Amino acid sequence: MKQVCLVCVNVDCKSRGSEEIKKELEKRVAEKGLSDNWEVRPYICFGACQDGPNIVLHPEKSWYAGVKMEDLDEITDHLAGGPDVKRLDKIDTSLKELIFQLLDSGVY
Repeated sequence: MKQVCLVCVNVDCKSRGSEEIKKELEKRVAEKGLSDNWEVRPYICFGACQDGPNIVLHPEKSWYAGVKMEDLDEITDHLAGGPDVKRLDKIDTSLKELIFQLLDSGVY
């Protein structure tokens, strides 16, 4: 089953560079041969605008907040089977649970 890497592209995240981050992540996923397992997609909003740019991995249920271009090496390593990037896991548990429930129900 293909996993999805959702990158918020709403106003706040976009103003902090999320579109460029999404494009670079797409490029790295392709270069590392991860496209069979991962698809990078835009997402309109996770509700954590103050902590953006936000990236959510589904169905894995990892959430990365405050992502910068220099974090993409570690995130790409995680997509390739490496460890979570724990320092970017800063979102309140109740918000995560709500968003993961929405994603599990198929709301993309």
